[in-house]
Amino acid sequence: MDSIVATTASYSLVTFNQNTREFGDLLIKMAFCNDSSSSKAVLFALLALASRYRNGLQSQAVQFKTAAITELTRSAERSSLSTTEAAQHVAAGMLLCSFEIHDSSETGGQWLWYVRGVKDIIKVSRLDEHADKRFVSEMLEWVHYHDVVAQFSILHWRHRQVENIFAEQISTQGQADLLLDSKGAQLTNPARPSHRVLQFLTEIFNVLFQAFEHKDKMENYVGILTALEGNARTIVEVSENYDAQMNNTATNPIKLYQIAILIYLARVSESISGKPRDIQGLIDKAFALVDRLWAHEHQFPLLIVGSEARTDEQRAIILNLVKRSEKNRYGRSLDCLRWGLHALWIQEDLAADQEIVPSYVDRFNAIMSKTRFIPSLA
Repeated sequence: MDSIVATTASYSLVTFNQNTREFGDLLIKMAFCNDSSSSKAVLFALLALASRYRNGLQSQAVQFKTAAITELTRSAERSSLSTTEAAQHVAAGMLLCSFEIHDSSETGGQWLWYVRGVKDIIKVSRLDEHADKRFVSEMLEWVHYHDVVAQFSILHWRHRQVENIFAEQISTQGQADLLLDSKGAQLTNPARPSHRVLQFLTEIFNVLFQAFEHKDKMENYVGILTALEGNARTIVEVSENYDAQMNNTATNPIKLYQIAILIYLARVSESISGKPRDIQGLIDKAFALVDRLWAHEHQFPLLIVGSEARTDEQRAIILNLVKRSEKNRYGRSLDCLRWGLHALWIQEDLAADQEIVPSYVDRFNAIMSKTRFIPSLA
């Protein structure tokens, strides 16, 4: 019975271009491979997620979560971890991260600490040196996706410095910069479009973090962003070559992510340089693609593309896709995304009657900072 429940939970996970069924089967094997504390941690984390998926946030789900953390603590007391145990720690940590973001309207920001924790495990255990093993590479890719997308939330959440909050809550000084180091979990096959997309998004965020930190020298980063815009064609070329080997079902979600990143890059470059970009062609492609998708589990591209919706028809296309995605058999709540879209559209409608219009960056800073805790858009 535990394996059936755990399987259900594994199918509700948010990954990036990883086969959901195969990935779920891998987690099940890791949970039942032996009687070690690290293996039990994976099992209890799966059961916690399954309980929350089926019945919401209630005592049983919390008990399973606590049991998973207890087993992780016991396992961590050992002097060293084997490759398998380290991978199990990563799996359990990311499952607990998924537990926190399953209902995005209720997240308390703890998901980010789990991402930071598993990156620490990867670094200490040198797990990336064993990326030739499938179970390791799958874990690294899972972490890398959530880590990269987290940079968007950290970048635009304007309450306080994330490293200061981390130091206070975890009582750790000088290590919070790992949250901003998206190199912690290396990709195993950068030639794949999904990997190139994440790599390119990482490059964009790295530049923006520097630009926002040195606002008095913001103009120095205009050239770097322009160069990135010029390099954008590389991810298009890789994707087009890959399309010939894959069906549309596999490539469409990646295409949407790719287009959303190009739109975001153009808009932030426009916001910083003051020079308008002509991206109407990209926007038209994005909405045509959204209209063809039955469901889409990733929130970031929907927020970026949705922010460009100017008509009721375009907004309906986005909201209908969000609704279909939630109704998917293993769907999750997308209330945070829906709220963000409505906030952006209200901003856009109000700006139509104003002489001074908020910049693209300021708009995202405003909506992301409306939440008390840093939201996940994975």
